[in-house]
Amino acid sequence: MKPLPALLLCLVAAASFAQDAYRWIGKDGKVHYSDTPPAPAETQKIEQKKLNASVIDSGGSYSYETRQAAKDFPVTLYTAPDCGPNCRNARDFLKQRGIPYAEKTVATPADALAYNKATGVNSISLPTLLVGSKVQKGFEEAAWGSLLEAAGYAAGK
Repeated sequence: MKPLPALLLCLVAAASFAQDAYRWIGKDGKVHYSDTPPAPAETQKIEQKKLNASVIDSGGSYSYETRQAAKDFPVTLYTAPDCGPNCRNARDFLKQRGIPYAEKTVATPADALAYNKATGVNSISLPTLLVGSKVQKGFEEAAWGSLLEAAGYAAGK
């Protein structure tokens, strides 16, 4: 196949994915699918779905780069109920950067034990950021940013 016809075929195929799809139950009770809406008199129930051009585009509000980093290096923020401004600043930093994270509160001896096991550190210093298996104790914006970028998260805005 020559390059130009192959390119045109690919463009037509890609354009066909980004379209509406309709599913409806006809008066006879059978389910029908189509890319054009049915006449209102022919249906009992109708659903309209917007199909995405690719699976990658359907990942929610996070970019592909962020989703991949979150899969490979999940972020956990360890805080305490009385942590104060440092924990608030840490949360704000992660939210501002658009980083998906889980927050775990260290409030009981069992929480402290889980913290020690997850971080590999015996002393508790909060807030603590865990990115994959890398640990950063205490909130320090530059250090946290470097750790996140090394894991593949996008650089700060």
